[in-house]
Amino acid sequence: MIKGNKVSNKLYLYENVCSTKYKLYFPISPSDSIFRSSCEMVSKSTNEKLKQGIAVRFHGEEGMGQGVVREWFDILSNEIINPDYALFTQSADGTTFQPNSNSSVNPDHLNYFRFAGQILGLALYHRQLVNIYFTRSFYKHILGIPVNYQDVSSIDPEYAKNLQWILDNDISDLGLELTFSVETDVFGAMEEVPLKPGGTSILVTQDNKAEYVQLVTELRMTRAIQPQINAFLQGFHTFIPASLIQLFDEYELELLLSGMPEIDVQDWCRNTEYTSGYDTQEPVIQWFWDVVTGLTQEERVLLLQFVTGSSRVPHGGFAYLMGGSGLQKFTIAAVPYTSNLLPTSSTCINMLKLPEYPSKEVLRDRLLVALHCGSYGYTMA
Repeated sequence: MIKGNKVSNKLYLYENVCSTKYKLYFPISPSDSIFRSSCEMVSKSTNEKLKQGIAVRFHGEEGMGQGVVREWFDILSNEIINPDYALFTQSADGTTFQPNSNSSVNPDHLNYFRFAGQILGLALYHRQLVNIYFTRSFYKHILGIPVNYQDVSSIDPEYAKNLQWILDNDISDLGLELTFSVETDVFGAMEEVPLKPGGTSILVTQDNKAEYVQLVTELRMTRAIQPQINAFLQGFHTFIPASLIQLFDEYELELLLSGMPEIDVQDWCRNTEYTSGYDTQEPVIQWFWDVVTGLTQEERVLLLQFVTGSSRVPHGGFAYLMGGSGLQKFTIAAVPYTSNLLPTSSTCINMLKLPEYPSKEVLRDRLLVALHCGSYGYTMA
């Protein structure tokens, strides 16, 4: 089953589970923070009433209806990432958000994380979109998918490159003197944290380096924010059972929560760079853009996710596409063609590795196989 149809089938199941009959009225007063007053209202309501439906009216305004509910979710989306609450921090690319490991500066932070989870759960339950994007690793946390070292690039691209280097090279005789511990900044003070019991006295070797990289990843991406993740999921699972949301992957979850973006193919084409022998005059490149122009909007989003790791088009268009180390345009690199070879990608540098296909028909077929069936880490199908 292709990926696009798979999403549609899941949504059909989901809509049957999440039917609504009644409305719950929220009078939101401007004299208080909408975030705080909404948190109080949600905490006073029963889960069953919240599932039955939501009606919002802002104090002093007459308007009600779905437009006001959408506005409420939109406001709360922005408030969840408001730096005044210290709940989330921006990722390295500046467009996605990750739970703040130092959020305890806000004494109510776990209650607010629980509320944030409830809001996203309610939005998904009632099929409302939110104006917020999270790091790939946080979507994985919501889904119960283990993180890997590549996820570190969202918060520290250079550190992720260092981990990649350790995996790619023989470290036996380099004298790195690494141990199973890391120094972590805790409120401005550096503390040495063991990655496992006795880790400060266990040397990293060629044989155990993969374990070291995985444990470092888990510390940076999971252990450091485990209380925040747990509180968020407690609120989220109030409305969306883990067994239901785990039908999706992290790419599909992003689209479910934040919707399908509009993609301007001409802007995309204008702001694409070529390498390894490709240029705009190459037949393969001309075929590629012909194929992209003929794709459905969902398939274009899948392509954007496949190459960049995200469905987002930056404000200002593709000229402002970010990579792991700053501005990084969409790039297409030539790869020698062999039979049945699929396109692959390097998401940290927004690069599509496109084989030199013999015809537009073959290119389209192989590209769609990669997008719908997934070729993350695979090259043949």
